[in-house]
Amino acid sequence: MTANYKYRPPWSSEKIQNRPRSGGRGSRRASWVQDLPGRWLARRLALPIFSQLPFAHGSLRIISPLFVAGFFVVLMLSPALCLFGQTESRAGEIQKERQERSTHLKAEQQSNVERGMVEVEEKKLPERLLSGVNGLGVKLGGLVAGSGFAIGPQYLREDLFSGNLTFRTSAEASYKLYQKYELQVTLPKLAKRRLFADFYSSHRNYPRINFYGLGSRTPKGQRSDYRLEDTATDLILGVKPVGFVRLGASAGYLWVNVGPGTDSRLISTEQQFTPEQAPGIDRQTDFLRYGGFAQIDYRDDPFGPKSGGNYVGQYTWYQDRKLGLHDFQRLDVDLQQYIGFFNKRRVIALRARTVLTDTRGAQVLPFYMNPILGGSEDLRGFRPFRFSDKNLLSLTGEYRWEAFSGLDMALWVDGGKVFQRHAQLNFANLEASYGFGLRFNALNRTFIRLDVGFSREGFQIWFKFNDVFAQHPVGTRSAQPIP
Repeated sequence: MTANYKYRPPWSSEKIQNRPRSGGRGSRRASWVQDLPGRWLARRLALPIFSQLPFAHGSLRIISPLFVAGFFVVLMLSPALCLFGQTESRAGEIQKERQERSTHLKAEQQSNVERGMVEVEEKKLPERLLSGVNGLGVKLGGLVAGSGFAIGPQYLREDLFSGNLTFRTSAEASYKLYQKYELQVTLPKLAKRRLFADFYSSHRNYPRINFYGLGSRTPKGQRSDYRLEDTATDLILGVKPVGFVRLGASAGYLWVNVGPGTDSRLISTEQQFTPEQAPGIDRQTDFLRYGGFAQIDYRDDPFGPKSGGNYVGQYTWYQDRKLGLHDFQRLDVDLQQYIGFFNKRRVIALRARTVLTDTRGAQVLPFYMNPILGGSEDLRGFRPFRFSDKNLLSLTGEYRWEAFSGLDMALWVDGGKVFQRHAQLNFANLEASYGFGLRFNALNRTFIRLDVGFSREGFQIWFKFNDVFAQHPVGTRSAQPIP
């Protein structure tokens, strides 16, 4: 049986009868609405163009340029217009799925630690703790390595007389009974910021300072301890010829007392060492000290530097005012360089420091005034005060990166040594330590520092409230082993 089939060209406008239907009226209507732009384009553009084909009327014609142009317009626009409705429909379906999915989602659960950190950040607790209220705040840390957690009140006013006078006083104590009391008055803006003056006085009582003997090869088992109690008063006068340069002179007086240590695990220093091995262990003296200094500081932020440098050099004379046995001179050089990159979210921090002392004739340097190496700022893989001698060299390099807002991480390496003679100032026979650390920041300064250091003698963990390159003052007040 042969079907009665009538051929219809694709461009024919004749209606097709008895076309099979699929789906309900709703689906057919939706499909018709989605295809409406394509249908309109076919009726208005495609049919007139296809009627110009050479075989439309059974004869061969030359195709006109208008036909060619129209054909390509239809060819390019028809798919886009036909898909226009479908694209809108698909976008609606995706949006509907998102809405249905969001109704079944549960709120993200935060751990107790995360909630605590968010609360500290939102309430700005570190900033409030550091800045205080009307000048009265809390001072954390700042004591010598090994003192344990230290805390105390601090009164700081930097706005007196329109910022021309700064007054600060503080008292700190640790659970190991280390004590420190400070009084400072500063005039930072004299002569239109060209001159500055600073008066500083302190009393310290440190009952457990470790001493291993003098030299670079002292055994670890020779550890002892002594009490260091001193009072110092110093005056600094300086000039700023240009913005980043400071020159000045300083003078002061230092009262020193050394006694038996209080650590029950260790032998006291006067029992372990003789006066020949530890000069000054039997009799202490007082010192008149004076000297000059120069500083070039072009760091972008002195409290949290990301770039720039800070170079300090100072020379100090010490005169023994009681015994006449311990006159000496001391040269301090401290070079710091910061290299920031990736929008200063990565920082390479470098430091080189040396201390050289000199005595004349029969004068002897007291053991408690010898430069010290080892602690939370240099050779961090060794115990505090591990090496002590007449001179020292210390090198530090850190790579820091911002883990997230308020926290930096660091990888570091330390090198250094102590030595007897100035001719030994070189890079031979350096002790080394390395490790990693965390720096919690507030007010763009290190609020808490955690370092883990490794060396040939084991490892050390440091929990401090200052930067590893601590902001030590210039002048005679810092020209001593434990600033």
